[in-house]
Amino acid sequence: MYRTFGYDGSPEACHVKLTRDEALHRIADVFRRVGYEGASLSELSRATGLGRASLYHHFPGGKEEMAREVFRWLGEVIASEFVAPLAASGRPRARLERWVEGVARIYAGGSKSCLLGAMVLGGGSEIFARELAEAFRAQLRALERLLVEAGANPAEARRRAENALGRIQGALVLGRGLQLPRHFRRVLAELPDELLARIQRPRE
Repeated sequence: MYRTFGYDGSPEACHVKLTRDEALHRIADVFRRVGYEGASLSELSRATGLGRASLYHHFPGGKEEMAREVFRWLGEVIASEFVAPLAASGRPRARLERWVEGVARIYAGGSKSCLLGAMVLGGGSEIFARELAEAFRAQLRALERLLVEAGANPAEARRRAENALGRIQGALVLGRGLQLPRHFRRVLAELPDELLARIQRPRE
């Protein structure tokens, strides 16, 4: 069931019909590009095609409510693209490869920056500390569980999971900074081998 965002009768509102996911996707793209502090209502209005009055009609809490809606939407994306492949049945390597495919989709092969990173660096880390931490922890927990299943002890699984997420974030920044998305794709391709390397008694 989609909620529709549309014309609310105000003079400045545009006659726009968007599903909830479409509106949140456009709002998320603004936060991804300029961070929380940099996302003005004018920018959010341009991105969605909705006037300010219409934005406040749908999000009475203003920009903060929009961001919290984006975090809820992002939680669904993380669950489906990151966590679900790792928690599925099958051999650890095959599940890691499906996880890598999901990561590549979310970041458009390295051409999109990380929304979580943008929110951390763009003024949202204090307001949304709980949401940011939970989004990262959900990914870490899923990776840890798979690595423990593959034979790693919990401390080693945690270390490898943290390193993997760190490599992804670093590869996004470096790849975009150098305008070399292939760097990001190469890092993703290497991660399954790195995560499973020299684990004792792998249960494959």
